[in-house]
Amino acid sequence: MEYKKIKIATIVLSLVLFGISLTQDAIVKNYNDEISSVSSLEYFFMGSTAFIGGGLLEQIIWLANPLSLFAIIYLFKDNRKAIILSLIASVLAVSFSFWSEILGAESGSMAKIVSFELGYYLWLSSIFTLTIGILIYYKISLKSILQS
Repeated sequence: MEYKKIKIATIVLSLVLFGISLTQDAIVKNYNDEISSVSSLEYFFMGSTAFIGGGLLEQIIWLANPLSLFAIIYLFKDNRKAIILSLIASVLAVSFSFWSEILGAESGSMAKIVSFELGYYLWLSSIFTLTIGILIYYKISLKSILQS
């Protein structure tokens, strides 16, 4: 029965961290010698259409969001596909930290990433929390089933 509490705690904590991340800046970028912060909320809403402006790679990173959502849905339904989806989302989210440039404008010109901000790290921690919680949940639930 304790493993069900882990499922709920994992989902709630992950969603809370994600929600808080949307209130923060994600990165500081340098575009045409103008340094500016970009909010996580802006990237959240614009990420799904990044490919229209030539941001195919940005689109791929943004896919960590729906993958996490589907992982939550699968976890809620006790489907083990949640493990794979959350691991893929984690890899995508971490891979963004290795980028030095990001699409700066719809023209396809690039902006230098000056720094990653709290919003990015909270987003990353929400996905890590989800992934770790899913792994713990399935490990404990399997152990509980085997002991019955």
